[in-house]
Amino acid sequence: MFFFQKCGRGKTPDSYYSTTSINHKFSNELLFVHAISGCDITSALFGQSKNKFISLFLKHEELFNRAETFLNPQATTEQVAEAGEKVLVALYGGDPATQNLDDHSVVKAAAKTKFNLARLPPTTDAAQLHAMRSYHQVQTWLGNEKDPLKWGWMHTPSGLFPKKSEKDPAPESLLQFISCTSKKGCTNACGCRKAGLHCSLLCKHFIGQSCENPMPVILDNEFEEGDAPAPIDMVDEQQECEDIELQVV
Repeated sequence: MFFFQKCGRGKTPDSYYSTTSINHKFSNELLFVHAISGCDITSALFGQSKNKFISLFLKHEELFNRAETFLNPQATTEQVAEAGEKVLVALYGGDPATQNLDDHSVVKAAAKTKFNLARLPPTTDAAQLHAMRSYHQVQTWLGNEKDPLKWGWMHTPSGLFPKKSEKDPAPESLLQFISCTSKKGCTNACGCRKAGLHCSLLCKHFIGQSCENPMPVILDNEFEEGDAPAPIDMVDEQQECEDIELQVV
């Protein structure tokens, strides 16, 4: 038996409900809905509430079969990853039968001229990791011990931490075209930082050292044959040529 707390407001006291007191057609899948929709011990999807997940299951009863995978203690990582992704495709308005999250993200992005990056569906890789953490948590609630390192977690000096996606959210050539309009330091309000990216030369106010979110500088101390640093006089000549070209332009 599990208990859920509904926080009260004003003079309304907190309410507590057990899973056995809920008489609903998907009461058995309640643990899955609670985990996949985001809780303190898994991860969450930006802008997607628990009410939206519940409405999704009320509208698409065929998703119950996907939820059953998360209640199966013998489910494989492949089965969990696929089931979780199909549920999220439906959540974001796609067709689970014909689309994956990456395909649906392209369709959603192409349909609008402006959109919030945070509201795009997660990548397939990120969604599968979220699904595996959700499965691990559901099985923990059911009393089945699973190795967290096989289900979307990794060891850190501070303990377990959600495993990050190993794939880039988009091709590197495309990421280079994302820019922000931050005016001061590129701190918390920086659009690039919010998207998990470093500022680039395209950013409106990218000014080198004063930017707190710059691209990492990679120094290579090993020179291959023929790649030795240019003599100082040659560098000076190149600099003069560049100055002339800038003046002409």
